Amino acid sequence: MKRTKIVATLGPASQNEKTLKDLLLAGVDVVRLNFSHGNLEQKTEAITLVRAMAEKVKKEVAILADLPGPKLRLGEVDGTFNIKKGDVLTFGLNGTEDLPIQYDFTKAVKEGQRMFLNDGLIELTILSTKKGVVTAKAKNSGWVTSRKGINLPETILEGAAFTKEDREAAKFAIESGVEFIALSFVQSAADIEMLRTLIKEKKSRVKIIAKIEKPEAVKNIEAIVMAADGIMVARGDLAIETSPAQVPLIQQKIIVLGRQYQKPVIVATQMLESMIENPRPTRAEASDVANAVISQVDAVMLSAESASGKYPVEAVSTMSTIIAAVEADPEFRRYIKINWEKLHFRDLRMNALVASSASLAYRLQAPVIAIGTVTGKSAQQLSSFRPNAFISALTHDDYIARQLVLSWGVYPVVVPENAESHTFETTMVDALRKRKFVKKGETAVLVWGSKIGISGTTNTVRTVTL
Repeated sequence: MKRTKIVATLGPASQNEKTLKDLLLAGVDVVRLNFSHGNLEQKTEAITLVRAMAEKVKKEVAILADLPGPKLRLGEVDGTFNIKKGDVLTFGLNGTEDLPIQYDFTKAVKEGQRMFLNDGLIELTILSTKKGVVTAKAKNSGWVTSRKGINLPETILEGAAFTKEDREAAKFAIESGVEFIALSFVQSAADIEMLRTLIKEKKSRVKIIAKIEKPEAVKNIEAIVMAADGIMVARGDLAIETSPAQVPLIQQKIIVLGRQYQKPVIVATQMLESMIENPRPTRAEASDVANAVISQVDAVMLSAESASGKYPVEAVSTMSTIIAAVEADPEFRRYIKINWEKLHFRDLRMNALVASSASLAYRLQAPVIAIGTVTGKSAQQLSSFRPNAFISALTHDDYIARQLVLSWGVYPVVVPENAESHTFETTMVDALRKRKFVKKGETAVLVWGSKIGISGTTNTVRTVTL
């Protein structure tokens, strides 16, 4: 049982029963569906497959629908288009420019701003924008092919975080019952509210993960963390839009803010990139994953490694092994620091209760804290204190249980509805015994409320020796 969770992207290499089953057994907790690729029919098949395999391996597994955002990509290019330093090129949707684009950003850019192509390998300076055509000068040589990415680090694209296509994809994801929706291209907290409004209209409980990949998002990061339900550090575009040297600092700042506001954080992009082609990671990649774990991130993510790579199961197994090695080392615990003054409490009483349970578990060397939860909030709050013990979150709601798998150290258990406080204590103990979370003679810490099934009534912390 690991505390740091794994998000893996489903794709051609993994969207089959055997591979997905092996991925779940190897340690995947959340399956990411990338809506930038494929159609909705394929996504329906993927969701059905994930639910079936999760049931087969008897594991709570969440689904994350990752919205595409604006298609800041080139259009169709005939073969390879070579660019030389000093070339002046035109970009537009008319079909007569040097290079076609898929999303009209021509009204948003200004003269003198930078523009990058092909994962940042080619830098251009914008010279002018006229009649839907951008003219730019290349600062270095390179090449592009069809659908290569475009980055505009100094440009604010109004409404780009939730396009018409995103809205349709989000509706589909909500109606399909996914647990999380990742919002691409977030620049401010206002971007999140557009998706939040749709979720409320649909009376859904799906949670929003804000992807941080723009400089504007970094500037507004605290407000974004407050507005979202979780954060994804999308380091690929972030490195191009800011600088590679800044990404580790931004990553650490976001992890700290996630703890402060008690929201889960996912670190993504190129964690085990070499395993797309090779069965073993580089030393630097292993260190990257380990350092994220040491930083107390909630989850680490695989993209192409599990979606289209040659070794998807090996990549997940490698990630699980690295996580286990770090978490088993006594030095790991030295990195845990709780600063009460920096925690933003909207519910001081609840945080005091869960912090007390974490302290009790530490002092008594209890292997598990069992906590009853209706909405998942109390378990998520307990997770933010990073207790030594595992967290067994008991809930009557299987949807809430699946959402909780993203939170650090939380292992949800669905239990039958029970309206009595005194009998719920017995339910908690029985669940711990059944799942062998504790051995005979070990102590468990129990946290629950006097009014079972009513959120915000948690008021009891108790220890029990089994």
